[in-house]
Amino acid sequence: MRRRAISRSNAFPRHLAAAAWACALLAALFFLAFKFTSGPVLDADILNLLPQEERDPVVERAAEEMRQTVERRLVLLAGAESESAALALARSLDEELRRAPGLAPLPGLRRSGTALSEFYFARPYGLVDSATHTLLMEGDIAALEAEILRRYQSPSSLINSSLIVRDPLLLLPGFLDEALPAPPPGLRFAGGMPVYASEGRFFVPLFYEVEGSPFALDVQAKAAAALEMARAVAARAEGGASLWSAGVVRHAARGSEEARSEISTVGLGSLLGVVLLVLFVFRSALPLAASVLSVGSGIIAGLAATLAVFGEVHLLTLVFGGSLIGISVDYLFHYFCERTRPDKNVTAEAALSHVFPGITLGLVTTLIGFAGLWLAPFPGLRQMALFSSAGLAASYLTVSLLFPLIAHRANPMASAPLAAASWLLAHWQAVPRLVAVILFAVLAVVSVLGISHLAPQDDVRLFQSLDDKLLAEQARIESVLARAPESRFFLVEGESRDELLMREEALREELQGAARLTGLSRFVPSRDRQEADRKNLMAFLSDEAVMASLTDKVGLERETLETYRRGLDEAPFLTLQEWFESPASTPYRHLYLGETERGFIAALTLEDIKQEAALEKAAARAGVHFIDTAATYSRLFAEYRHKAALLALLSYVFVAALLLWRYGPKGAAAVMAVPLAAALTSLGFIGLSGDVFSLFNVMALLLVLGISVDYGIFFREAGSASATTFLAVTLSALTTLLAFGLLAFSGTAAIHAFGITVFAGITMALAVSPLAGAGRQGGK
Repeated sequence: MRRRAISRSNAFPRHLAAAAWACALLAALFFLAFKFTSGPVLDADILNLLPQEERDPVVERAAEEMRQTVERRLVLLAGAESESAALALARSLDEELRRAPGLAPLPGLRRSGTALSEFYFARPYGLVDSATHTLLMEGDIAALEAEILRRYQSPSSLINSSLIVRDPLLLLPGFLDEALPAPPPGLRFAGGMPVYASEGRFFVPLFYEVEGSPFALDVQAKAAAALEMARAVAARAEGGASLWSAGVVRHAARGSEEARSEISTVGLGSLLGVVLLVLFVFRSALPLAASVLSVGSGIIAGLAATLAVFGEVHLLTLVFGGSLIGISVDYLFHYFCERTRPDKNVTAEAALSHVFPGITLGLVTTLIGFAGLWLAPFPGLRQMALFSSAGLAASYLTVSLLFPLIAHRANPMASAPLAAASWLLAHWQAVPRLVAVILFAVLAVVSVLGISHLAPQDDVRLFQSLDDKLLAEQARIESVLARAPESRFFLVEGESRDELLMREEALREELQGAARLTGLSRFVPSRDRQEADRKNLMAFLSDEAVMASLTDKVGLERETLETYRRGLDEAPFLTLQEWFESPASTPYRHLYLGETERGFIAALTLEDIKQEAALEKAAARAGVHFIDTAATYSRLFAEYRHKAALLALLSYVFVAALLLWRYGPKGAAAVMAVPLAAALTSLGFIGLSGDVFSLFNVMALLLVLGISVDYGIFFREAGSASATTFLAVTLSALTTLLAFGLLAFSGTAAIHAFGITVFAGITMALAVSPLAGAGRQGGK
């Protein structure tokens, strides 16, 4: 089949087109300057790269608000060899940090016990713990009477004469014990501050909140400055002072620092590789300047397009975009290898005409690969796809429109690289067919063996690059405080606040024994529950036998019991609004997520989980939603890994159809053999190396397609014996391998997956790409 023609149109004056493109680049540069001076445009939140679960928007907003509340917290633990030294250090730290910009102090969570006791002491009527509530609902008078007698016989430190007058049945201590988490061993209060004793040292916790998203770079900078100031205070303190800190902002800052480092490594490493290759091969400043122009235009266009569409650019997009340098110079290498051939005098126009069909078709097929990334539901991958697509298109236009003008006079390249390319190509082609078949058969068997060992992994926690030192510090804090952050929680909705509380109570009752839930209903029972408990308590006190027992066995005055009974009947019921207006609610107000278009919504946190399966089951209740961020994203990873595999397969089929139109069945098969061999090699290498196989590896296969098919196209256009094509493809592959090879060393698992997949695939593509030119010995 005759090849379909891909030619350049000269209808539009070249100089006018070049001027228009230069103006477009200048406009993009001004746009970038405006965006970067107008406010923050860099994003470092890893979760913003991931898709959002298709969930009710009301629930999604509430879950996001709860997540942000937890993310903004920063915990400091001041330690010393003596209690007095630890307290002194904590007070000095708090005094300094309260003045630090970007930090707001949170109330001492453990001091809330006193505030709550004072709040409920003034409102003692009918507030009972779950066990007492059950006895009242069952009408078990004898058991309830026995429990009250037991409390008097084993009094707690909260019991005093004032409490007995207001709460003669001693119901309030049990209610408070259930509402408040049990204090860890080794905790005592001194000077109004909690002090934890652990392993022969004393620790005082301090709680703060960063003002803004912990993933914002300016917030990270303020938090880092505050922590540096705190370390300086601790360094000056005596008594063996130590300072530990934990919070999302610390991990986020470490991730941002790592991303910036990788941007420098990948970008500068790729650029240095390009510079050295250009100087070695072309021995001239002109190709070097042209490479800067080509790469620069690509980065400008990619960044401008990303900011125009998304409004901000993620740091990992910039890391990935650094690899664009290794791809965008492909067009430059092909142009200058043809333009500066030492054995022929090729004009600037003729050089472009010779490579134009190949680089055009190469751009189209590469964009198909990136289009696969754009179709993925991952915002991060879409950013990467847009950045790279716009960047490659800009580099292509720069080569097509500007290079013939700036390369009007160009010195011949060094003869040695072209001679070396000719020698290598000749020896590659001289390999006996049987030997080549055996080698490729062995490679195919090894690849299939590796593919059989692929172990899909979708746990989102494996893709979080957390610093070991920060994790160890966080673990120490959790050990001392006997508490750990929990990313799982329940959201409960109700048409009214009272229905919200009733649904919370039902949920807590169902999960009793499976986990400890802390929610609003622990502190403010629903109106129905308060009414029922008061009614049953009044009935209990109406029993003359009970009254006689309490007065005889405990020594309570009948008048005290009668006064309490009247209070049960006449005192107003406790409401959420009343509780919110009290300082006692301050540490728990974040659980109330406000009014929605459907009513009201609140969160219940989880601790001491004993039965995992019960949590998912409980979410089947009306108005109840179980939020497990890690599990949700892991499910999405698994689901979209399968979708991405289908997408990759369709992309390969679509490219094959395009090649079939251009080259016919035999030519299309020869070209497609390159990306297919590259894909199999990538998968086999991942399987044999034991590397994690995930969605990101599958998406990287689209890049393998887009890049490696270019090599086959260039050889199909020029013929398998074209030394200049082999030299240009080798240079292109080297820069790509350099870029993605550096990505393979990334500490971010997603970026590492892209790097290792493309690195293995492009290595194979370089080796087999001359096969695509089989049957064509040169020429166009």
